[in-house]
Amino acid sequence: MEKRDHLLQKIWLWSLAFFLLAAVTGLLYRWGLIGGDSFGLRLSNIRHAHSHLMFFNWVTPVPMAFIARSLLKSSPEAYKALFRPIYAVILIGFASYPFFLLYGYHPVQVGSANLPFSVMLSGLVMIAWYWFMVVYLRYRKSTDDSLSSLFYDGALVMLFVSSLGAWGVAVIQFGNIDSNLLSGAMTHFFLTVFTEGWCVLAAIGIFYELTDKQTSLPFDKNWLIAPIVLGVPLMFPFGLSTDLLTDQLLWIARAGSFLVSIGLIMNLFFMIRLNPSVMKWVWSLILILFGVKIGLQIGAAVLPSRIWLGEHGLRVLYLHLLLLGFVSSLYYAGIHTLHFRLPKIGLYLFLGSVLFLIVTLVFISGLWPIQWQPENVYLWVTVGALLPSIAIAAELGVVGYFKFK
Repeated sequence: MEKRDHLLQKIWLWSLAFFLLAAVTGLLYRWGLIGGDSFGLRLSNIRHAHSHLMFFNWVTPVPMAFIARSLLKSSPEAYKALFRPIYAVILIGFASYPFFLLYGYHPVQVGSANLPFSVMLSGLVMIAWYWFMVVYLRYRKSTDDSLSSLFYDGALVMLFVSSLGAWGVAVIQFGNIDSNLLSGAMTHFFLTVFTEGWCVLAAIGIFYELTDKQTSLPFDKNWLIAPIVLGVPLMFPFGLSTDLLTDQLLWIARAGSFLVSIGLIMNLFFMIRLNPSVMKWVWSLILILFGVKIGLQIGAAVLPSRIWLGEHGLRVLYLHLLLLGFVSSLYYAGIHTLHFRLPKIGLYLFLGSVLFLIVTLVFISGLWPIQWQPENVYLWVTVGALLPSIAIAAELGVVGYFKFK
């Protein structure tokens, strides 16, 4: 086995394990919302533990492993240099999990000191991001100037830019700055640039790397990424509460969303032309989900603000459509495209569970008529939150077994 495939498989196996833990934590949160026993944990802390484990140990190390695989094609000597920061991200991210679960963002009393361990460990995770970026820049010049490399470059730029928002949150907390607007802006700047920038661009880069076809573009390839990179940082006001959102901030968010939508639509049409011949129906389903995500994003740009900002369920639906429906499903398809002989049971179960979960979230999104909701709708939503855990466990078992064959 080539070193680059060995690295990707190891990171995939570890990340799956933490993805499973994140999914179970999300299930616990959903169970708590319908009145189930949350073991004395605050629901807000469970939500923070779920989201940060997803961010630190799933949607960061997996695309980093794909990027490392791309670099190792031309620089096999970089194996250890790339392996170490990715593992540091995983280890530190997992170390932060119990602190988020038990304390959230609140400090922990150690003797006479109050230490915000979750914030401190989050800072260490970002330092590990920078470590990976430095190694990437060192070996980037030896790779070809492909479309996937362009998107990997843009994804890492967005990861760096998103970290500035996270550092801003830390400065506000440590500096005791009393500004709800500034705190909310920094938080949602990080979340928006991380998810819409890093996650989406890295996923598109993986798609372009794995496609088995080549076609020419009628324009400069930078036009595929420039609107996204320029527009994503402007979209953060969509995450603010209505009492903090001004008309000026709303128009900035609309303009950013419109720019990003243009870039994503261009990529979607190009990706449809490049749809891989291996597992074509799986990739087609992922592109359909990508198209639905773009449709919701366009809706945020043109519809009255009360629809997007006033319906929490709609934003939950959108986030799951983005991170599970498009990004995570693309990771699965990528792994099974590269290792086509792996049994597909985990892949099919995951796709099915994600579709079921998304459908249940539509029922509580605020878009679905209340009179058409099924009975015990929140029980169905909880079942929807359970199914991905089963699917991830199946994939973990399959990959764990065949990895050592």
